[in-house]
Amino acid sequence: MDNNKKKLVSNVLALGVLGGLEASWAPMVPFVKANMQLNDGQFGNMLLAMGLGSVCALPTVGPLITKFGPRMMAFLGGILLGLSLIGISIASSPLILPIFLAIFGASLIALDVSSNVNAVVVEKLYNRPLMSGFHGGYSFGTIVGALLMSALLNLGAPITISAVCVAVFMVGGMFVFCRALESDVSAFNEEHTETEDNSKSHSRFYIPPAIIILGLLCFIAYATEGAVLSWSTVFATQNRGIDPTVAGYFYLFYAVTMTVSRFTGNKIVSKIGSRKTVVTGALMVCLGFFIAATVEAKFGMMLGFAIIGLGAGNIVPQLVSFAGKIKGVKVQTAVSVINALGYSGILMGPVIIGHVSDLTSLEVSFEMLGVGVLIIAAVSFFLLKVKKD
Repeated sequence: MDNNKKKLVSNVLALGVLGGLEASWAPMVPFVKANMQLNDGQFGNMLLAMGLGSVCALPTVGPLITKFGPRMMAFLGGILLGLSLIGISIASSPLILPIFLAIFGASLIALDVSSNVNAVVVEKLYNRPLMSGFHGGYSFGTIVGALLMSALLNLGAPITISAVCVAVFMVGGMFVFCRALESDVSAFNEEHTETEDNSKSHSRFYIPPAIIILGLLCFIAYATEGAVLSWSTVFATQNRGIDPTVAGYFYLFYAVTMTVSRFTGNKIVSKIGSRKTVVTGALMVCLGFFIAATVEAKFGMMLGFAIIGLGAGNIVPQLVSFAGKIKGVKVQTAVSVINALGYSGILMGPVIIGHVSDLTSLEVSFEMLGVGVLIIAAVSFFLLKVKKD
C-alpha cells in the first residue's frame, strides 16, 4: 500500500474509532439514567457536563495540533475517550458522573478536530471530494460501537465489562491501523494561508464571517446528532415501551443509514454539488424527526431515525470541507472554530431537549429539532452557492 493510501485509510479508521466510542455511549444511557434515578430534566443537566468538556477543550486543541501534529493529538484523544467511557460505566454518584462525562466530551473534541484537520490535508492531497467518505468511517464506527455495546449488554455482561471490551477493541485498533496520520500540518498551512490580499492587515485573531456562519449551522447539526445519540434509547424505552437491553439496537437504524449516506456521499457531491447535498439532507432530517415524533408505532421510530441518518450523513462533512477551503485562515483554526460553535449544540441540545421534554414531551422536543434543521437548509442554499453545483 502506497503512502497516500495509508494516509487515507488511517484517516477513515481514526474517525471510525471516534464514532465507535461515541456511539457506545448510546446503549449505556438507559442504564446510567436508571441507576442514578434521574428524570429527563435532571439527566439533561447531567449531559451538560459532556458539552462543557467539549467546549472547554476546543480553545486548546488547535494550538496543540500546531505544536504536536494531528497524529499525536488523535492518539491522546482516543486513549482518554476509552478511559472516560469506562469511568462513566463505574460512576455511582451524580457528583462523579459529570467529571467522566466532561472528560469524555473533551476527548471527543481532541480526536474529532485532529481527524478532521488531517482529513482536510488528505483531501487536498488527492484534490477531489473525500470528506463524506472520511465521515463514512465515523458512521461505520458508530454501527460497530453501538452494535458491540448493545450485544454485550443484551448477553448480560455488566456495563463496566462491556465498556472495557469496547474501549480496548477501539483504542487498540487505532494504535495498529492509524499510524499514518499526519505528524505536522505546518507546510499545508503555509501554502493555505497565502492569499492575494496578503498585504491587508488582519488581526491574528481574525475569523472570516463565513466560518462563524458555518459554525452556527454546525451548532444545529450537532444538536440533532446529539439528540439521537443521548435521547434515542430513552425515547425508545420511555415513549415506545422498548426493553432497555435492546433499546440500543434502535440507534442502529440511524447509524446504518448515515453510514450508507456518507460512503456514497463523495459521488453525490461530485454529481450535484455541496449546496444541493446539504439542503436536501436538511429537509430529510426535518421529515425524519416529525415521523419519529408523530407515528406512535415502533415502525415510525425506525423509519424516522433511518431518514434522519440518511439526510444528516453529508451535512457536517460538507460544512467542514467548505470551511477548510476558505482562504486566509489556518485549517486547524477553521475546524476548531466551527467545532467550537458546533459542539455548543451538543452542550445545549440535550439539555434543552430534557427541559422541553419535562414541560411537554420528547415528541415535542424532536419536532422542535426538525424545525431548527430547516435553518440549515435555508442558509446553506445561499451560502454554499459560491461552490460550483
